[in-house]
Order: sequence, then C-alpha cells, then structure tokens
Amino acid sequence: MILLKKILTCFTLLIALTIAGTASAKPVELTGINAFESDNETLRIEISYDGGKLDFENVSTELTAGILRVELHNTLPGRISRVSGTQIDSGARDFVEKIIANETQPKHTSIQIQLKTPIEGDVKVSLEPATRSEKKSARIVLDVKKFFMPDDDWTWKDTNNNYQKIIVLDPGHGGSDAGAIGPTGVTEKSVALAVSLKAEKLLTANGYEVIMTRTRDVDVAAPGVPDTTELQARVNKAPPNADLFISVHCNAFSNGTANGMETYHAPTAVKGSRLAKLLNEELAKLGGLNNRGVKAARFYVMTHSNCPASLIELGFITNPREEKLLASNDYQQKLAQAITNAVNRYFNQGGND
Repeated sequence: MILLKKILTCFTLLIALTIAGTASAKPVELTGINAFESDNETLRIEISYDGGKLDFENVSTELTAGILRVELHNTLPGRISRVSGTQIDSGARDFVEKIIANETQPKHTSIQIQLKTPIEGDVKVSLEPATRSEKKSARIVLDVKKFFMPDDDWTWKDTNNNYQKIIVLDPGHGGSDAGAIGPTGVTEKSVALAVSLKAEKLLTANGYEVIMTRTRDVDVAAPGVPDTTELQARVNKAPPNADLFISVHCNAFSNGTANGMETYHAPTAVKGSRLAKLLNEELAKLGGLNNRGVKAARFYVMTHSNCPASLIELGFITNPREEKLLASNDYQQKLAQAITNAVNRYFNQGGND
C-alpha cells in the first residue's frame, strides 16, 4: 500500500511537471518597441512583452550592413507588427531609420532595425523584469554604441565608391537539404557554398558590403520546415537597402548527358533581367560549357526579393564532366570571379539608375 502511494505521488508530480513545462512553452506576446538615447553615447532599444518569461536562449542578435536583426524565439509579434507598436524617440531618430517586425515562423518573431549610421562594437543584451512601480512590462534591452562621423570624408568610403552597395549571396540548399547530387557524390549545396564564399571575398575586396544567407552547411530557417519558410528566411537576410540578390545553384537532370549553364530573372523584372544577362555573359566567358541562355521564371527568392535578383545554374552536377569541373577549386574560383565581374559591370554600366 505504501509502495502504491509512492508510485501515485511520483505519477502526480510527473503530471504537474509536464503541465508546468507545457505552460512555460506558451509563447509570450510582444507589446511594444521603444528606441531612445539612454545617454550621449548609447542607443537603447527596449522590447516589451507580457504573458510569460524569456531567457537569453530565446534572444539572438546579428548586426550586418546597417541592419540590427533581433530573432526572438517563443514569441508572438502582437502590436509590434503594426506601426502603432513601435516608437522612435526624437533623440534616436538621427540613428534609427525604421523598425520592421514579422512572425517569420510559428512562435518566432524577426525584428529588423534599420540604422542611419554604423554601430561600434557588440550589441549588449539584458533582460529586465516587470516593475509595477514604474508601470513597465518585462522587456528585452539592447544597448549599442553610437558612431559619430567627424566629417563627410569618413573612412568607410573607398576608392571604388562601392561602399554603399550591398550584395546578397544566397548559396542554394544546405543543412538537411543537399540539393542535387552528382554521380560521384558531389552535392549541390557544397558547390554553391564554396563558390559563394569565394565570390564574397572577391566582392569584399572590390569594396562591396556582402551579406551571405548562409556561411556554413546549415538550413537558413530550420530543418524540416516547408520550402516557402526556408526560402523566405533567405529573402529576409537581405536588408531593405540591399542592391542585388544572387542565388547560386547547380542544375540536375535524370539524363546524365544534360549539360550547360544558365541564368534566371523574374518575369517583367527589368533590372533583374539585366543582372541575369550580365551574369550569363561572364559565365559564358569561362568557356567549356554550353550556354543555355537567360530565362524568366518565378523562383521564390526572385519574386519575393525587394531588389534586382537573379538565380544562376552553374552547370549540371548530374553530368560527370561538369560534376568534376564544379568540384574543382580552380573552376570554383573562376566562377566566383565571373560573378564579381558581372556585379562590377552592373554598377559601372548604369546599374544605379
């Protein structure tokens, strides 16, 4: 009888802990964002929330190309997805352009804080509890050091005048999605990443700001999510002021004799069409591969991009000869140079129009 009571007690405790764990997993609702100066050197951004508790593991930040991204797990955007939910105080308006918040995945909020000036150092994150005396909700606090430009001739400018151009490189697939696989096992995701990383170095050396949708063999959103969620996560990597979006892929077909490279743009996208044409011309200069031309298609990353976009197919990884080429470090470097040459031509031949 005593043993039975102990078992029942343990079982009851287990149920209670399970219920408690389920309750703690309930997402909190974000109620407001306020950007203001906490002192002469620090810009503070407070994100208020109700209905639960957040830990540091729920918060991640990334600062690239004048955009401070805040990823909040186990949250609902609530009012902050509307203009009424955000407030930029007068003292912060010289530094903050705008704040955008969206639920990019279930129970996941992505916040983009577009800055007018660069930021020094890291972003300091702290969590503050609700304070009844001050009538404040629990909040996530972000402190960043402001950067003051001494004059108009500041050091971010470079001799190529490309400092203001932002290029987004999107290595196709990754993580749980290998993409197409060649006869000897070379994967599309590995080739796309290798070429994109090489292009990143070349573009950076040419004075561009380069944003990679991924720099490792990972899913950009999460393993197992719907395709549209993964693709939208890639599009979300591009800041609102991005100038070009280039998605890098390898082609595939059941017949191993299929061959050649090709480039794509969204239908009726004039600037995207011009970008795809320049990429096609530069890739064709490498020689050795059949040029399948420039084509229009409704690929998600192109139709949902806010800047001129192109998707390039570097070659058929299912073709034994082209698989060997695509896996070659030397050929990957040539492909990266072709991408860089096309970007340079885009801006040097009227891409600022």
